[in-house]
Amino acid sequence: MFKQELVFQVARFALVGGTVTAAFMGLNKLFGPKLGKNGAFFAAYPPAVALHFCLNKWWTFGSEGATTAQQGFHYLLLMLVAFVIQWGAFQLLTRFTRMRPWLASGAATAAQMVIAFLAMRAWIFTSDWHN
Repeated sequence: MFKQELVFQVARFALVGGTVTAAFMGLNKLFGPKLGKNGAFFAAYPPAVALHFCLNKWWTFGSEGATTAQQGFHYLLLMLVAFVIQWGAFQLLTRFTRMRPWLASGAATAAQMVIAFLAMRAWIFTSDWHN
């Protein structure tokens, strides 16, 4: 049986994921006409990652202390892995489907969400960093 806090954590993570995905898709749509599909994807990624980090750190996982160098480094490594997964999914979706690039950016984000949650819970926003 799941602990109640884990259920709430997953729910908060899902809300953060939806919010960040919507922001990422919106930025892709905004940047797309000027930068093209790939340029828009790259330009939208950093602000989406910053929003993702802040919302997950403070709300999903309740990590109130200062961000440590180790925590930041681990998060950046996770985002590199997430980027590789997202980029691959984005390229496949935009090459082999008729999906609009801004929509494909959102679908690609969903491809790495489970990995991101597990890594953040076990490796980045662990309870020993809360104090």
